[in-house]
This record gives sequence, C-alpha cells and structure tokens, in this order.
Amino acid sequence: MVLIVPTTITINERTKERLSDYKFGDWTFDNVLNMLMDKVSIEDISEEHIKEHYRRLADFKGITKEEFKSRMKGKGYTPA
Repeated sequence: MVLIVPTTITINERTKERLSDYKFGDWTFDNVLNMLMDKVSIEDISEEHIKEHYRRLADFKGITKEEFKSRMKGKGYTPA
C-alpha cells in the first residue's frame, strides 16, 4: 500500500471541472493526472517548448550593454 501525502496545487475552476470529467469510479485526481501524464511523454511537451524558444530567439532584438545599464538605472537598480 502506498501512502499518499495530501498536497495542494493551484488550478482554476474550469480545469478542475475538466479533470473531474476524467475521474472514473473511485479514481482520485492523482490517478487522473498520472494517467494523463502517462499518455503524453515529457519529450513531446519539451519539443514544443524548444520550438517556441527558437521562434522567440529568431524575433529577439537585443540591446547594447550601455542601453541595458541605462534602463536599469532608470528603474532604480544599482549594481552591488
């Protein structure tokens, strides 16, 4: 027997409703989440994140070090 230590995660009400739709019989939300995670590999999700990262990099417009320092000084930041 596995002891489940209760924990709290923050989700919105609509997400909870959707998760409830996946509960069968005496399944817990833990059962539902594990079943869903077993269906989608972390590699598939990571691949999408990596693609988005490279898309953002392609559009990235950097600034000079001097411009960065100027912006930071304008926000009240002073280096240690």
